[in-house]
Amino acid sequence: MEIQRTFMSKLQGPGRQEPRRWREPRRWRGGIMAAVVLALVLAFAGGCGGYGASVPDRDTQSDWAAGAPAEGLAVEQKVLEASNEEAPRAPGVAEIGERLIIRTGNLSMEVEDTRAAQATIETLVKRMAGEGAFVVSSEEHGGIEGDQPYITMSIRIPAARFDETMDRLAEMAVNVSNRTQSGQDVTEEYVDLEARLESLEAARQRLLSIMEEARSTKDLLEAEQQLTQREAEIESLKGRMQYLEQSARLSSIWIELQPYLLSQPVGDQWRPAETVRRAVDSLLDGLRGFANFAIFFSIAVLPWLAVMAAILAGIIWLVRWRSRIRRAKQAAEVPAAEGPASDGPAAE
Repeated sequence: MEIQRTFMSKLQGPGRQEPRRWREPRRWRGGIMAAVVLALVLAFAGGCGGYGASVPDRDTQSDWAAGAPAEGLAVEQKVLEASNEEAPRAPGVAEIGERLIIRTGNLSMEVEDTRAAQATIETLVKRMAGEGAFVVSSEEHGGIEGDQPYITMSIRIPAARFDETMDRLAEMAVNVSNRTQSGQDVTEEYVDLEARLESLEAARQRLLSIMEEARSTKDLLEAEQQLTQREAEIESLKGRMQYLEQSARLSSIWIELQPYLLSQPVGDQWRPAETVRRAVDSLLDGLRGFANFAIFFSIAVLPWLAVMAAILAGIIWLVRWRSRIRRAKQAAEVPAAEGPASDGPAAE
């Protein structure tokens, strides 16, 4: 080997002789390059295998092509799930402890003094005002010339004192002509509304958390729209539940007060002047109506009647004129036909 190196150095000449320290590193530098190439080949093969194992579906590819982020899709899916949450099933009747019953009553009765009875009822309701009782409405009609009026009232009283109040009102009457009581069980409806309310409130909380996690304006607006709809439904359910609670807590009673016939004074006053005045008023009203009719008839109807009468008269004259002409012609033709007939026998 030493002789070969000497021979090669002589062939290359003194200027081309390369130092030994630069020839020796080429051996391990080639090994490094081979290792790098091998690593690249293995990495490429592994990348191809991973791509084949994790190829996305068409929907995901279209979302990536459109630039839709994966987080936006997740938020949209959460909004859809929160908006489609169904209310849990309401418990059965056996699971309900206290029932909600809406009780109503109607009472029609005759009393000695309707105004005094009205005052007594108002006092009775005021005594229960601390429990929520109140007078809903009161109306009077009739009562002309000293007669007692007919009075209708509507009151709300605690449901626990419904029967007691109905009995006390009936005791005020001389005669009770009509008394009816009814009850409506709204427990099942109330429980169903309560379950739906809990579900909607849970959906609202979930939508609020989704709005906090939203990363895009589109997801935020969609969640806000669903939240507004759920809040409106929640308010509607709360209003209905409050109405049912108040109706069950306070019962309604409709009262009609009629004056007792035997307690009314006999009408023994005769006022002929008022009768004459009413008769004169009736006469003047009749004359006024007749004058209005005559004016209207002469202006709006009479001209049309005159025109129609003229047309009808013209038609009648024309028919009669033609009839006279026809009769004249017939009278002239009869002598002409009789003339030759009479000359024939004379010539013979």
